[in-house]
Amino acid sequence: MGTVNSDTSHNQPLEGAIKDVVEADNNIRENVRRITLNALSDGKLDLDEISQVTRLVANGAGVGAVIYGPDGRNPLAKAVEGLNDALCTAAEASKLAIEEASSHVNTFGKQDLQHAINDLNELETMYLETLNDVAKETSETVSETLNDLVRHGRLSGTAIGQKASETAKLLNDQLSERLSETVSAGVDSASKVTSNLAYAAAGFLEAIAQTLDKKLTSKSSENAHK
Repeated sequence: MGTVNSDTSHNQPLEGAIKDVVEADNNIRENVRRITLNALSDGKLDLDEISQVTRLVANGAGVGAVIYGPDGRNPLAKAVEGLNDALCTAAEASKLAIEEASSHVNTFGKQDLQHAINDLNELETMYLETLNDVAKETSETVSETLNDLVRHGRLSGTAIGQKASETAKLLNDQLSERLSETVSAGVDSASKVTSNLAYAAAGFLEAIAQTLDKKLTSKSSENAHK
């Protein structure tokens, strides 16, 4: 995921950007998706980083929704949908990076790539737990909305959960066909592979985000001339 460390000087711009989008109530879902993708593609794409970005986005959305009072549920829900959209795109970027790495059959064993696949399986749990944590630290309306979204996600599943699960299954099937089960060069080697995959995935994510933004800009231009 994008590099977002604990220094508040790095955290405030992302939270503030999300807050401003929610307060403006202008195309909240798409703008949150765009901002989140930019954050996720800035560095490396791994579970620790996505957890930090998810928390910052949820915090910013909650702060932005407070100005609506009891009517804050709808803009907050739109922001969470944008976050979910971005995480689904991140899962796709991770898939592309793992597929690219798995094509080097003489370099990697299956277990070298397994950690990245396991991270995909953890995405939904991380996402719901983060929303739950943020709900404990905010206003009543925001807390109720986030808790409702978490309950619904746990009962019915989420888009990111479905996407990540399908992606992980597909990758496991592909790796079983392509790669050997032979022992890799060791823990250090596997760690380096995981880190390299995270940076590669961020690169794929940035390319995907740019393509989506170009399509959106083109569509907006077309609509403006109609």
